[in-house]
Amino acid sequence: MNFFLKVLSGFFSSHDPKNITQVEPLRKYEDDIEIIQYIEMGNNSVRDSKDHLFQTPTEVLDILHDNTVLWIDKRNDRFGISNHMKSLIIPLHQVKGFEIQNILQGKGSGESYILVCLSNSKYLMLTTSPITYEFDQYSDILSKTLGVPVTFAPEFYNC
Repeated sequence: MNFFLKVLSGFFSSHDPKNITQVEPLRKYEDDIEIIQYIEMGNNSVRDSKDHLFQTPTEVLDILHDNTVLWIDKRNDRFGISNHMKSLIIPLHQVKGFEIQNILQGKGSGESYILVCLSNSKYLMLTTSPITYEFDQYSDILSKTLGVPVTFAPEFYNC
């Protein structure tokens, strides 16, 4: 029973044992970027994704200020989230919405994460925070800026 609970709790843990950046070097993003708007989101991690993960472009490094930023480039149809090491860069037209998940402190710690809902009906985790409700404050600005819905997944306790 303990083994089953340990495996089950691994599904809800923010620890990602398969870190792509340790396996292979990050690709360089070659296209132009013209950031028109960005949101500073504290110093949170950027999650890995084989399809959308790149080295953080110079244009993004210029605005970071030791924070994680969500940024929008409407001219080149790009949406991204970046920190000093890596960026998730997604075609803006594929972004259909966002989902914020808050996990309440139980036996395990509380945390929150934000996902982007893509046009192919898949979800991509953008970032996590050890602080519950960390991303709630960004829901209105994300929705207004991109014109897409931001939903909140049901909260649950990290038991």
